[in-house]
Amino acid sequence: MSSRVLAHGIRAVFPAGFDSVANAVRDYDPASNVYFTVLSTSPRVAVAFGQKFFFRIGHYLSCMTLVIERDSETEVRIIAHSGLQLSALSNYGANVDYARDVLDRLSKSLGVDPRDVVEVDYMDVTKSQQLG
Repeated sequence: MSSRVLAHGIRAVFPAGFDSVANAVRDYDPASNVYFTVLSTSPRVAVAFGQKFFFRIGHYLSCMTLVIERDSETEVRIIAHSGLQLSALSNYGANVDYARDVLDRLSKSLGVDPRDVVEVDYMDVTKSQQLG
């Protein structure tokens, strides 16, 4: 039995400033209703943690979002996970939907489409480098 969890990762770059992207994440409750902070680093990094209930699986999912300042652009990394083991029958793609929902909401809030979007299915530590 695998000890890995069902998770989905997304990395994208928005042609928008850090403050705009960080504020959009903070203002979207499912992306930041548990935790949000901007670290005292250079480049600036914001960390958000949210959770959302998915009726189709009868379970809460969690989502971590990193917002990373990149000159005039901003990189976003989103990882949504159910905490369910890979051996579970399925989470019916809820983790994928959650990660994409956060990305779509950011795009709508900012009024721009992300570029260089990378998605990683069945995310685990061995696939971390795929997100950059």
